[in-house]
This record gives sequence, C-alpha cells and structure tokens, in this order.
Amino acid sequence: MKILGIESSCDETGVALLDVSPDGSATILAEALASQVSLHEKYGGVVPELASREHMRSLPVLLDEVLASSGASLGAIEGIGVTSGPGLKGCLLIGVTFAQGINLSLGVPLFPVNHIEGHILSGELHERALRPPYLALVVSGGHTEIVLVEGLGRYTCLCRTRDDAAGEAFDKSANLLGLTYPGGARLAAAADAFGGKASRFKLPRVAREMEDFSFSGLKTAVLQLVNRHRRELQEDPSLLSELCWTIQDAIVDPLVRKTAREVRSRGLPVVVCGGVSANAELRRRLQAECPRVHVPPLRHCVDNGAMIAYVAGRHLIGGTTPPKLEIVSRWPVESLAQAYGGLA
Repeated sequence: MKILGIESSCDETGVALLDVSPDGSATILAEALASQVSLHEKYGGVVPELASREHMRSLPVLLDEVLASSGASLGAIEGIGVTSGPGLKGCLLIGVTFAQGINLSLGVPLFPVNHIEGHILSGELHERALRPPYLALVVSGGHTEIVLVEGLGRYTCLCRTRDDAAGEAFDKSANLLGLTYPGGARLAAAADAFGGKASRFKLPRVAREMEDFSFSGLKTAVLQLVNRHRRELQEDPSLLSELCWTIQDAIVDPLVRKTAREVRSRGLPVVVCGGVSANAELRRRLQAECPRVHVPPLRHCVDNGAMIAYVAGRHLIGGTTPPKLEIVSRWPVESLAQAYGGLA
C-alpha cells in the first residue's frame, strides 16, 4: 500500500512516500525534508508563526520532489498519514490542511498520526526483526519518556519527565552559554570535542532515585555554574567544551540509568528515538549498558515524513479505525488504544 506521509509538527517539514506491506515491512520510495534552522537562528528558537508560514511554502515543493524522485504519480497514492499532534497547533494546521486537500482530490483514506507513535515505530521501520514487546526511550525537545510497546497502538508509559524534557535542558543550557540555535546540537558537538576526560566542573545527578525524569533543577544548577565561572570562560574559551561535556553528562546519565533499569527488569530490547537520540554520547552509553539497542538512522532521529507514512500504513493495513481528525498540542501516546478502533 503506497502511503504518503506528511510531518509539520514543529520546525521541520517532512514528506515521504512509502510502500508498506501487510507483514510490517516497508520500502521508502522517496522522502524529502526541509529544515528551518537558518530561519529561526536569529531569534534563538522556533517562532511558531514563522514556522507555520514556512511549512506552507515547503509542502507543495517537497511533494513534487518526492513524486518526481519516486517516479510515482499523485494518483498512485493509496493512503495519507499526517501528524495531527502533539506539536505546535499552527504548524500542525498547515500539514493537516494540506493533507485534506490531497485527500479531497484522491478520495483515499486519511489517517491522523500521533507524532510520538511515529518516533516509536521508526525502530520497526528500520529493523524488520523488531516486534513487540519492546521498550522505547523517547527523547526530544518536548518529550522524555520510557514507553512499553505491547503492540501496534498499545503503549504504556513507564516514566516521563515531571517538568522539562531532555532536549529542552540541552537547548536552555546552550542558551546560557551563549551558543546559537540550534543550541542543543552545538552543545553536544562542543562536548564531543572535550572527549570525556575528567572535568573540573560538577553538576548534580538529577532524579537518580525518582521513578520519573526531572530536568528543571538541572537547568538551575547549570545557571549557577555558568555564573560562577563566567569570567574564567571569558578569559579561556577552551573551557567551554569542558563545561559542555559536564552538562551533557548530567543530562545523559539519568536517561541511561533509568532506561537500563527497565531493560534489566523486563529483559526487552529498547528503541531510542526522537531528536536527542542523535546524540552520540547517549547512543554510546546505552549500547554499553543495554544488550539490544535499536536507533534509527540519523535522518530519521529528527522529525520526518517517513515515520508518519509508516504509522499510517501499518494502521490502515491492519484495519484500525482512524481517530477523529483533531489538531492537538498534547496527545499522550498511552491514550491511543482508546482513540483507535479495530486494533488486533
């Protein structure tokens, strides 16, 4: 079944065309992604109104690119998946409206996709042998949670952040250090340059004994640490990479510790997904602590259309009744079993 996937939940515009089979395997016929980094860089973060307008400009161009690259016509599309939440409402509205327009012209099924389910199932998209049950560590700018995947559409959240997400902790810490947008990626690059040597800087290991994650206290500690050493950082810029390493270490530590705890207690493999799953140190430590770790390719760690097409294809082939098409900023992945009908 040839499925078109459309993703516009934040600041990446993604379009992809997949051929999804009943056995859960899929072939990516073509995909395209438009980044908005240069647009938002001068503002130090995503400006929702500007992001929405950029999605409007990019979607028609990306669709043409995907169709041309795949050699398929618009009429070859047999189903459409579009992100309808969670995300920025204005950005979601552009993607959903675009999908509805195509749907009206083709008369094919339109499936509203949960963005987080897209990230989770990106593991199965790239690893055919991976089937439930397994764990998923979802780490991004807006979400940090460990999910038990029991089947298609059946998810149980084992723990999540009580306040800020790991990606937000990266970005806000980078901002305190004066690193430009996208700060989290720049902080990680600077940390990698330090190379994991012993650091003179110290930060607390947050929420080690808690069931859930928590990063708001860490941000406060980073602010205090930066203020204490601001003059040193100005006099010796080489200290920046060392401080970045310390911050990254403090964020990665609870992610690895809690994930490894769940892996050991349940004896299940784990998928690491979401934008922060591109972090090289997080990948390295999880692979050292957990016997079976699956991480999508870097191009599918970020938001993308392929994961949205894959989720829609799996559900449409499986006979899932689509949820009501609504644009929602919050949509917990564990609520999907109630939203869907016809789950096997």
